[in-house]
Amino acid sequence: MKAFAFCTGMEFAAPAVDVLAAQGTPPSLLIGYPPQLQHRSGYAPLRDAAATYDIPLLETADINDGRAHKLVTELGIDLFVVAGWSQLVREPLLSACPLGAVGLHPTRLPEGRGRAPLPWTIIKGIRSSAVSLFFLNEGADEGELIAQREFAVSRRDDVTEVYRKVTEINIELLATYVPLLLAGQVVARPQPPGGSVWERRRPEDGLIDWSRPASEVYDWVRALAAPYPGAFTFVGGRKLFVHSADLIEWGEHREPPGTVLAPVWSTGTAGVLVVCGSGLLVVREAQWEGAGRHDALTLLESGELAAGTCLGT
Repeated sequence: MKAFAFCTGMEFAAPAVDVLAAQGTPPSLLIGYPPQLQHRSGYAPLRDAAATYDIPLLETADINDGRAHKLVTELGIDLFVVAGWSQLVREPLLSACPLGAVGLHPTRLPEGRGRAPLPWTIIKGIRSSAVSLFFLNEGADEGELIAQREFAVSRRDDVTEVYRKVTEINIELLATYVPLLLAGQVVARPQPPGGSVWERRRPEDGLIDWSRPASEVYDWVRALAAPYPGAFTFVGGRKLFVHSADLIEWGEHREPPGTVLAPVWSTGTAGVLVVCGSGLLVVREAQWEGAGRHDALTLLESGELAAGTCLGT
C-alpha cells in the first residue's frame, strides 16, 4: 500500500488526520511544529494524533533541515502532503517522493500567492475565493492545479468565520484527493498565466489608521480577528486591541479621526462610537495589551476609555 507524509502546523488542516484515519488512509508520517512555536497564529500540535494512531511524528521549525528528508526516505514515503507551513519545501525533500508533493493554499490560484492569504482576502474586499490543491514546485504556490473549491466571504464574516470555512474545505479536499493521489488517478493542469503575490504580514502591521474610511477600518478589524493577533490602536501610549466592530458608513463629524464619541445601546448592536475619516465604527470588543478581552462598553463605563478620548495617540 502506498504511504504518505502529512505536514501541518495549523488548526485549519490538523483535524484532517482524524478524518483520513477514519476513512482508512492514515498518514505514515506526521510533521508538525514544536511547542516552542505555539505562539504562532493558528498553531496546532500533532502529538495527540500521533499517539492516538501510532504514527511517527517529527516536530521541527525547519522542514528543510534534513531530518524530514531522512525520515521520508527511510519510511518509503510515496507522497508528501503539506497544509499550513510557513516555509517552502526545498530540494532534496521536494522530489524525494515518487508521487510528488502537494499543498493547499486558501486562494483561487494564481491569484493571492504568498503569505497571509486570509487576512488579505478580507482587506482586499474579495467576496468569492477558493481553496486550491496543487503540486508543489520550487516556486511559491506556482505548481499545477489538482482541484479548487470555492467559498463566499460575506461583508459580515470576520477572519474567524473564513478560517472555519477554509478548514472544512481543506479536510474535504484531503479526504477526497489523498486516496486518488496515492492511486495515481489525478490529472493536474497548469495554473493560468498571470496572478498576484500578496505580501507577508506581521503582528505590528495591524495598526489601525483612523483617518481611513470607516468601511476600510471595519474590514481591517475583521481581517485580523482570531486566530490572528488583532487590529490595534494606542490610547495615551497604551496598546488597545479591537477584536470586533460594526460599521456606520454615513455621517460626517467635526471631531478628528479616532475620537471616541459615545456609547451605543441597542438589541443588535452595542459598543462605542469612534470617528473615522468618513463614517463611524462601533467598537464592540476590545482588549488592553496584557489584559483580558472586554465588551467595549465596559471600558467606557469604568472610565478606562472616556468619551472625547482620541485613539491612535
